[in-house]
Amino acid sequence: MIRYLIAALIGCLIIIYGGYQRIESQNQALKKASDMVETMNKAAESRRTTQRLLAQLDTDHTKELENAQAVNQRLRTAVGTGARRLSIEATCPAVGAATTTSGLGHEKARAELDPAAGERIVAIANDGDEGLIALRAAQDYITTFCQAPQQ
Repeated sequence: MIRYLIAALIGCLIIIYGGYQRIESQNQALKKASDMVETMNKAAESRRTTQRLLAQLDTDHTKELENAQAVNQRLRTAVGTGARRLSIEATCPAVGAATTTSGLGHEKARAELDPAAGERIVAIANDGDEGLIALRAAQDYITTFCQAPQQ
């Protein structure tokens, strides 16, 4: 009878040891899964931060572009209606030779531009402004996302 009890006890110990091994294996798998979840959460948070920064950059540069376009549109309208006039320095040898009044020789002559030509010049300046804003946006993107140290 004692033999049977000892055999049963040994059998129980083997079953308990096998169960312990299985529990230990599951515990390691759970730890590995927890580590993976933590890594994925960090990656998701990094992605959300990047998306937030990108949206902020986009908002800032879009606002800057809209402001520049509004200013240029007002200037273009003012030049087109004649409320503002554009002029350039000009020399006219025929007029300069005929003028003998003292003191006028040092002043720079100015020629007023036609409003349509002025509008075209403002449009060209607007294109340049938009190009510079786009360039700054690209530089900010590269500086913020491409050259930033990877976490």
